[in-house]
Amino acid sequence: MPDAGMGAGMGLGSSSFMGIEPADMSLPRVPAGVISRRRVLALLDERVPLTVVRAACGMGKTVVLREWALHTDDRVVWITADPNRSDSRALAGAILNHCRRDHDGNGVEPASWSEVSACLADSSRPTTVVVDDAAVLKPGALLDLCAVVATEPTLHVIVATNQRTVLDGDGVALLLDRKIIGPTQLLFDRAEVRRLLRTNPRTAQEVLAATNGFPAAIHALAKRGLPQDEESIAAVAAAAVEDYVRFRLVRFGHDRGVLNTLVKISFMSAVDAELACELSGDPHAADALKGAEIYGFGSWTEDPHGPRFRFTPFALVLLRRELMNRYPQDVHRMRKAGSAWLLRNGDPVEALRLAVDGDDLGLAREVVTSSWHRLLDHAPTVRKILDPVPLSRLRDEPLVMILLGMSYTASQTRRAHGLQTLRVALMAAKSQSAASTGFERLIRLVFESSALRVLQVHDRAAALAEQALQLLLRSFDIEKESNAAQVPLISAQLGTSLYYGGKPRRAIDCLTYGTAILGVRHENAIDNLSMLSGIHALNGDLPEARHCVDLIRSGRWDRTRLNGTHGMFYRLAESLLALEESDTAGAVHHIAAFEQQRATSEHWPAMAAVEALVSLCQGQAAMGESRLESLVQLHGGEGVRDDAIRPLRRVRSLLALAQGRMEASKSFLDGHTPEDRHATRVDRARVALAENRPRDALQILGRGDGSTATSRVKAEATAIRTAAMLRIGSIRAARHEAQNLGALLHDRGLRMPLALLPPADVHPVHDILRSETPYEIDAVESVLHESLASAPLTDRERVVLKELASDKSLTMVAGGLGVSHNTVKTHVKSIYRKLEVSTREEAVAVAVARLLMSDKY
Repeated sequence: MPDAGMGAGMGLGSSSFMGIEPADMSLPRVPAGVISRRRVLALLDERVPLTVVRAACGMGKTVVLREWALHTDDRVVWITADPNRSDSRALAGAILNHCRRDHDGNGVEPASWSEVSACLADSSRPTTVVVDDAAVLKPGALLDLCAVVATEPTLHVIVATNQRTVLDGDGVALLLDRKIIGPTQLLFDRAEVRRLLRTNPRTAQEVLAATNGFPAAIHALAKRGLPQDEESIAAVAAAAVEDYVRFRLVRFGHDRGVLNTLVKISFMSAVDAELACELSGDPHAADALKGAEIYGFGSWTEDPHGPRFRFTPFALVLLRRELMNRYPQDVHRMRKAGSAWLLRNGDPVEALRLAVDGDDLGLAREVVTSSWHRLLDHAPTVRKILDPVPLSRLRDEPLVMILLGMSYTASQTRRAHGLQTLRVALMAAKSQSAASTGFERLIRLVFESSALRVLQVHDRAAALAEQALQLLLRSFDIEKESNAAQVPLISAQLGTSLYYGGKPRRAIDCLTYGTAILGVRHENAIDNLSMLSGIHALNGDLPEARHCVDLIRSGRWDRTRLNGTHGMFYRLAESLLALEESDTAGAVHHIAAFEQQRATSEHWPAMAAVEALVSLCQGQAAMGESRLESLVQLHGGEGVRDDAIRPLRRVRSLLALAQGRMEASKSFLDGHTPEDRHATRVDRARVALAENRPRDALQILGRGDGSTATSRVKAEATAIRTAAMLRIGSIRAARHEAQNLGALLHDRGLRMPLALLPPADVHPVHDILRSETPYEIDAVESVLHESLASAPLTDRERVVLKELASDKSLTMVAGGLGVSHNTVKTHVKSIYRKLEVSTREEAVAVAVARLLMSDKY
C-alpha cells in the first residue's frame, strides 16, 4: 500500500512487485502539487546500510522516497510489497528478477538469496533497494534481506513501513548500521507549510497548530484552499483534518465495533494495552490500536513503564467529539480509570490535571491523598492546574486547598498569598474534620500540621502531629505496600512539626521510625535522614549527625533534592560538621545551597543561624549580621514573629559580641521561653565573662541544672564555667570542670564551644584540658572580638559617659554630679582607654554603637 500523503490509498489491492531502473522508471503515482522535502532528503542521503522510514499512512513516505529515487546516482530497485507474496523467497525473487531485467510483470518466481548476492556483485555501481509497504512482509524475509546487506558493501536498503517491524529490534542494530527516520521527522515544519500553501509565517503557524504538521492533512487543506479571512483559517484547517480522518475511518472502520473502541479509548491521549481494554470494555482493544497506528491516528512509543499508544492531536479532537456525543454517561468511570492508571505509572500531576479539568474535585482529593508528596515537588505545575478553580469551590476540599497553599509558598512572589490560602484552608478543614476516617484522616492531620507549621503556629502544629503519630502507630496498615511507602514521608512531616513545636526527642523518635519501615536506602527516607542529620548537628551530637550524613553521602539521591527543601537540614549538618573541623571553606560550600531557598523555605531561621555562624568563623561578623537582618526583612511579617525571632537570638547576640558591642549582645537576650531558658543563661554568662565578670558568669550558670539542655549547650556552659574558675583562681574546681568538658568535647566531637569563649580564655582552657584530661583536643582560636578581654565600664563611668553626650564642660559635669573636676577627668581617661578612643566625640560615637547609653544595664 504505497503511502503518498492524501493519495496514500492509491495502489490498494496491487499484488505485484515493481522494479525500477533510473533510466526506465515506472515510479508509484503521487498526488499533484507535492513539494520537495529537502530536509528529509538530506536524511536519506546520509548513507548507511539500512534506513528504516517508519510512519503512519498519510505521512508522505512514498512521496519523499520517490523524489529521492529520481535524483540519486545509485542503481535503484523499487519493490512495493505484496501481502500475498510476503515470504523470503518471494522477496528474493522480486529483487533478482529486477536485477536480471527479465521481469515481465506476470508474476515473481521465488529465488534464493545467494542468487541475489551474486547478481548484485556484478553491478558496476552502488545499488539501493527500496522496499515500500514493508510491514506486510514476513519477519524472515526482512531479516534475510538484512543478512545480504551485511555482506554486500555496495548495497543500501531503504525500507518504508507504517508500523514497527523486526527491523526496529536490537538484533538488527547489532548486525549492521541502521538509521530510523521516524514520524516526527516526516511532519511538515513551518517553512514547508509556507511553501506548500504559499502563505505567510503567521498563517503557516496557525495551520501547523491545527494539523500538527501531518502531511496528508495539510495536502487536504491545500486542495480546499485557504480562506481570505484569516480569522477562519483554523476552522478550515480543522475541517480539512476532519475530512482526512473521516476518509481514513471509512477505510479502516468496516467494523463499527472497532470505531466504538477507539472512540472510548480516546478519553486518554496516551494509553497502554491494559488501560485501552479498561476504557473501552473491549478485550481486543490492542488490535484496534494497531490498526489506528497504520492509519495515522497515533503511534506506539517506548516509555519507562512500557509501550504507550499516543493519539495524534487531530485524531483526538474528532474521536473525543464522538465520545461526548455517544458516551457521556461513561466519562466519570473513564476519568477514574485514567486517574488510577496515571497514579500507577508515577504521574500524579497529570492525574490531578485530569480530575480538575473534569471539574471532579472529589477525584482531585483522592489524587492528593495518595500522592501529595510528589505533587509538592511540582509546585509551579500544581499552581497552574489549581489556579483557575475558585477558592469558594476549593473550600469544600481542604486537602486540595492546602496543597495549593503549599505550592504558593514555594514561590517568592506568591508566598504571602499562599500563607493566606493556608489560613482559609485550615478554617475549612476544621469544620469538616469529623467527616474523614482512616487513611484520609491521617493525611488530613499531616496536612493540617504541616500548614500550621509553615504558618509558624508551632504549638498547634505539634499537637496535631502527636495525634497523627498516634494514629499512624496504632492503626495504619503498613503491610500494604502503597501505605508502607508513605510512612517515611508522613514521618518526616510529623517529625518536623514536633521539632519546631519544642519536642526534639519525640521528633527524633518519629523521624527514626520513618527510616526504619523501608530502610535508610529507600528513596522516601531522604527527608527523615536530612532532618535527623541537621537536628543532631544543631544539638551538638556529632557522631549521630555524621552517621546520617554518611548515609546520605553514600546514597543514590537526586542531587537536586539535596539542594532543595528536602536537603536543607542535611546542608545545615554538613556546614556545622565542617565548622567543627575548622573547615570554613567546606561550610561555605554547603551553605551556598541555601541561596535558592532563602525566600521560600520554612527552615529559613535555622538556615540564617548557621549562615551567621559561618560568617562569625570567617571573621566577618558584620557581614553575617547584615545578611541575617536582610533575610529577616525579606520574610516581612514572618520575620518579626516570636517563633522566628527566638531561634535567632543566640546568634544575634554572638554577632554583636564578636563586634565588641556588649550592650547590643545583652539586648538580644531579653525574654525567653521555657525551652530555651538554659541556653539564654549560657549566653548571658558568656557576656559576663567577656566583661571580665567571672563570678557573675558562675552565678548566672548556677541558677538552673540544665539537665534537659542539648549537648552543645552543655559543652558551652562547661567551657564558660572552666574559664570563669580559672579567672578567679579556683584551680581545683577548674580541673574538675575541665575533666567534664574534655569528656563531653571528645565524646560529642565538638570544638566550637571553645571557639565561642572570649580570646583571653581560649588558650588557658585548652592548656588545662591538655594537662588534666587524656583526650586529644585540637586547639582553636576564638571567633569573638579581641578587645573583649578588657575591663567593662563601671557604673560611675557609665554615668560620666552619658554626661559626655551633652554639651556640658567637664567642670559642669563635675558640679552636676557633686564630685571634683579631677575625679571626672580620671573617669574620662578610663573610659577612653576601655573604648579605645582618644576624643570625646569618638567616645560618644562608640558608646552609641555599642548601646552603652541604654538604661537597661
